[in-house]
Amino acid sequence: QTARVIYTETTALAEREFIAAERTLGAGTGRILFRHILPHLVPTIIVWGTLGISTTVLLEATLSYLGVGVQPPTPSWGNIIFENQTYFQAAPWLVFIPGAAILLLALAFNLVGDALRDVLDPTQRGRE
Repeated sequence: QTARVIYTETTALAEREFIAAERTLGAGTGRILFRHILPHLVPTIIVWGTLGISTTVLLEATLSYLGVGVQPPTPSWGNIIFENQTYFQAAPWLVFIPGAAILLLALAFNLVGDALRDVLDPTQRGRE
């Protein structure tokens, strides 16, 4: 899915007027790729990468909770939630703390990705 997004954005960038102007001025493919297309793709790659990391964290925790992920001797937040669900009535924090850690980690990766996109995106410079 990430490759499709990057391919689509690359194709859209290749059809923009400033790329046609560079070709008209005699710029080679390498120059166009490294000076114009890649700088526009970096924010997208970073955002999709951080989204992928947070999705992977959530998926690993879910699979471990269901028992098909990391096996019990290896620590995992999904395993911790599964093992502590029997104590939920007496000590609910044993379930809420690992759940909150999963939530905060996924949220942190998404926020870092958004912040990096805002800093690195050349189309956002000068707009406020």
